[in-house]
Amino acid sequence: MTFTLPQAWLLLLPLGLFLWRYGRRPGPPMVLRWVLLVLGVGALSGPELRLANAGSDVAVLVDRSRSMPLDVDRVAQELVSLVESQRRPGDRVGVITFGREARVESPLSEVGRFGGFTRPVDAEASDLSAALDAAGALIPPERTGRVLVVSDGRATGADARGATRRLAARGIAVDYRQVSRPEPALDVAVVSLDVPATVSVREPFQFSAVVQATSAVTGIVRLERDGKVLVKGPYDFKPGPNLLPLRDLLEEPGLVHYRLTVEVPGDGVPENDVGVGVLRVEGPPRVLLLTAQPAGTLAKALAATGMALEVKAPFHLSLEALDGVGVVVLENVDANALGEAGLNALADYVDQAGGGLVMTGGRLSFGEGGYRRSPLEPLLPVSLEMREEQRRASVAMSVLMDSSCSMGMQVPDGRTKMELAAEGVTAALTLLNANDEASVHMVDTEPHEIFPLSPVSKGLPFDQVARGFSGGGGIYVGTALRAGSKEILRSEKPTRHVVLFSDAADSEEPGDYQETLAALRAANVTVSVIGLGKPTDPDADLLREVARRGAGRIYFAEDAMSLPRIFSQETLAVARATFVDEPASLEGAPDLPLLGPLPTTGLPQVGGYNLTYLKPGANVALRTLDTNAAPVLALWPHGAGRTAALTAEVDGRYTGELREWGALRATLEAVVRWSMGRPTPKEEAVVRSERQGNVLRVTLDLPPGEPMPGALPTAVLLAGDGRSGVEKPLHWEDEDRLVVEYPLTGSGTWHPVVKWGGRVVRAPPVALPYAPEFEPGSAKEGLKLLRALAGVGGGQERLSMTGLFAEAPESEGRVALAPWLVAFALAAMLAEVAVRRFLSAPRVRAAREKPVKEASAREPKAAPRTDVKPSVTTPKPVQEEPAEQKPEPPKPPAGVDSALEAARARALRRTGR
Repeated sequence: MTFTLPQAWLLLLPLGLFLWRYGRRPGPPMVLRWVLLVLGVGALSGPELRLANAGSDVAVLVDRSRSMPLDVDRVAQELVSLVESQRRPGDRVGVITFGREARVESPLSEVGRFGGFTRPVDAEASDLSAALDAAGALIPPERTGRVLVVSDGRATGADARGATRRLAARGIAVDYRQVSRPEPALDVAVVSLDVPATVSVREPFQFSAVVQATSAVTGIVRLERDGKVLVKGPYDFKPGPNLLPLRDLLEEPGLVHYRLTVEVPGDGVPENDVGVGVLRVEGPPRVLLLTAQPAGTLAKALAATGMALEVKAPFHLSLEALDGVGVVVLENVDANALGEAGLNALADYVDQAGGGLVMTGGRLSFGEGGYRRSPLEPLLPVSLEMREEQRRASVAMSVLMDSSCSMGMQVPDGRTKMELAAEGVTAALTLLNANDEASVHMVDTEPHEIFPLSPVSKGLPFDQVARGFSGGGGIYVGTALRAGSKEILRSEKPTRHVVLFSDAADSEEPGDYQETLAALRAANVTVSVIGLGKPTDPDADLLREVARRGAGRIYFAEDAMSLPRIFSQETLAVARATFVDEPASLEGAPDLPLLGPLPTTGLPQVGGYNLTYLKPGANVALRTLDTNAAPVLALWPHGAGRTAALTAEVDGRYTGELREWGALRATLEAVVRWSMGRPTPKEEAVVRSERQGNVLRVTLDLPPGEPMPGALPTAVLLAGDGRSGVEKPLHWEDEDRLVVEYPLTGSGTWHPVVKWGGRVVRAPPVALPYAPEFEPGSAKEGLKLLRALAGVGGGQERLSMTGLFAEAPESEGRVALAPWLVAFALAAMLAEVAVRRFLSAPRVRAAREKPVKEASAREPKAAPRTDVKPSVTTPKPVQEEPAEQKPEPPKPPAGVDSALEAARARALRRTGR
């Protein structure tokens, strides 16, 4: 037996003394009171009875990385079923799947069967250490358990031996079952493609590649630079490493990608037949202008400044495309044209890498352009909300949500597509004001009403939107449109709109959608479509046709994470409250001198602008003279970079007099140069990056005589695909050098950034061509690691699942005794009351009556009262004979009557009657 609060027993001493002093009673009630005291204190101490027959836990860790066999899911599910069949009463089985990260696929359970793998896994890596730590967190500390690893042993990330030692300290053994691909007869792998970190323009340079071959073979070697083939031809490979010398010369600054591919017939591991290298050609920071008008006013004005200018149509951005860029200028660019990963990359470029961003206005920019709830919104010096006072007309909106089976699929962050869509609908509805109306239906093969057309003023049930999910077959487009038509036509609002959200690859049964849309258009109702998927998906054309016939807009969300942003964009576009399409005059604001000597008088009139609101702490250089007094040119530093917002349209329908303004070029140049910031001089510090296998080493060499930084510099490792960066502090290696190392967990390009003392230096990027688990090696190396893990804590190889639970020690189950003690204490309290009330009452009252009778018996013995008068002689009275005392009558029984009789007798004696 154990106690969770043993110090509670110390209360027995003070409580016992209190009971003895103030609650003492003779007889059984006192015994019951002592029992009650002991039981109450015992319950407070939290006693628990431990039983050694509560079963054991087994966590099965399943490696689902790319190096595993293609049928690993089937094999692992069979193994889990065998483990479940061995359960005894109290035994539990849980499943954890892992790749780049570990996820709990099935919690520990005594009953039920594992239904298969549903959690998405990034298969580019195999972080076995994280999976073992997840198993340690899954098994409660008070229970015994074992871990079964189903893997090929080709682990990446941190050393898994450390996690195994932590499990062994708790008595949890690690068993393994190796499942691996067959050993290939031939494997030719590009081990490395070593290119210089940086070169200058027109500087000849040499580089080399190393190709590892398991046997002699002839293959085709192809070298590409940014997609252009430089070398292609046969090569005779010898067993072991083969060195291939290469050279090149580059004419333009920027980031250059090299790709070396080896083609060998019969190669058993084609994943490692490619090598990738990135090289930075140094040059002045350039301006990247993304615009649909490459010869427009903005492009001409920036070209005339003499800055290095690169003009491109909007495309999906990446950190590779932004390397060497000092500032990005977005001229009336829709956020969807940059891609969700591109928006994340651009945000990291500004916030972490110290880049600049300038956004200009137009119908495709700011709020109406989809930047509301985007990664760029926090970076802008202006806020993009829609305020109620700017609304021109009330809106009625009917939202039709696809709730088919495909919406239940999970995205990388663990949420389902339906959850993201519900978040988007909620975000859109919160932008409506009290005068608006809204309804939401979820549709698969039939509509499911979440809530009918309701005034926003009465409150909308957002929680029902988040919970609603039917999970039926594919969405029936015609059925959905008819349900939306029936609902929206009930409204009399001046602006009525239907939003259809549907899977671009699973939109079925359009039915009579053309007639439904024609009827809606005749009633002045518009229809927009948000398609989940790509513009090339099978049903994308149908969704485009619905949007065209409904006179609305079409969006394709290739990344489900963009759904909340797109729903907000559509709501802002329908409300038409974030763009002012009337001319407005400008005035100079107090912060205009930040940009240099620019004119403050003779400012032009703009034909329209995006209505935004200045954020606290931001600077405003130009603002309107209308009732909005809205910022037209605002700027501020954010993170490591700087951003500027020019809400007027530079070249378009709403440009107004701005196009002919004489100071336009000077103003644009000043804004761009301010956003570019101050470059770090080369003599200040040297930052290097070097990849050794899958480990990136970043070094910072401070110049001689550089004072010690007040705080340790930090390095941020940014992924080229827009994933979140990882920040680590550097540590001293010698008196002038600081270093940090990162394990690269997957293929791609990686961009390290070093920050210290307000300075930011972008280190040369590095590339990892394929997942580290595809590096040349054999299954024997993986088996060696698994055996080492099992040897740490007494585990073993499990060729059979028999005895997995029988060999595990039983957990000690705990039974709380406090509830029983409380019940006994209540019983003791009731018993004490019953005994005192019904059984011990006569004795108690007799005891109380005894002092009264003793007092009355003593009264006759008191001396008679005499009054002495000295002047009078009183004759001696004749003494009377004492009366003969009669025997005392028997004492009546104690009780209420006897007490009354005693009181009456005392009264008679006092009055003499």
